[in-house]
Amino acid sequence: MRRPVLISSLVLCLIVSFGVSRGVFADSKTLQKGVAEEFERHNYQKVIEIYRGYVDQNPDLLVPLAVKVRYSQSLADTGQIDEAILALQEVLGELVPPVDPLKLQYDLANLLFLQRRYDEAKIIYQKILFQSTRNADLVAKVRERVGFMKKREGRKKDMAVLQILDIETALESGEVPDGAETILQEIQKDQKPGAPQAERVQALLTRVREMRTEKAKALLDEARRLFDEKRNFTAVREILNQLTRNYSDVAEMKSVEALAKSLLARRRDSVPAPESIDQP
Repeated sequence: MRRPVLISSLVLCLIVSFGVSRGVFADSKTLQKGVAEEFERHNYQKVIEIYRGYVDQNPDLLVPLAVKVRYSQSLADTGQIDEAILALQEVLGELVPPVDPLKLQYDLANLLFLQRRYDEAKIIYQKILFQSTRNADLVAKVRERVGFMKKREGRKKDMAVLQILDIETALESGEVPDGAETILQEIQKDQKPGAPQAERVQALLTRVREMRTEKAKALLDEARRLFDEKRNFTAVREILNQLTRNYSDVAEMKSVEALAKSLLARRRDSVPAPESIDQP
């Protein structure tokens, strides 16, 4: 499964350099393991809870940067963009010279872009252009965003272009914006045959559906784990409701219904059936 862009190889580097070699925290391995497991399950709210609980209980201890990166990504994935920006700014302020900050700077600029904080985003995008041209794909995307913001200063905002950039930027940050498919389909419907953005819009539609399918699969796997290993039937019910409400077009609904029936068999635990699943 493709991981969100923000944490790729950089997280592994940070785990090795800060979590293992320095050995600063007595329980840092447990913290990193718990955060990593929940992040891999797409349980971003749990990542946030683990992080904040650890910080509250250990205010004088440093937190591994790899954990902070995943915390920032989890904030972004749960729609808490302003907090994600602050968390990522903190990470960038703590990076040591051997770690290349280019990718994290790009992620921070993207979050600022999503929040319409264009002046701040432009400053970071321009710094990236000055720093390096070794990542041609990243630099091309930066130039496009900077170009859009420059044009925006001199003419009326092109809503379709902005929407395309917003969705593309969000997807690169591992987030699927609400209503992304509908917006892209409307743009596609209004386009003339052979329009310059046609292939791009179609590619974004495909990626949105892929990411939603991945998220639905991860949620279903987590529901099965909670049912089989944890016997946390209330949490299972919540996930099944989420799958039915938000992912019925991409989820394996037969598997969802089968798990719902198993859940209903646990009536002695007083767990109501998922609200959108028909009871036998």
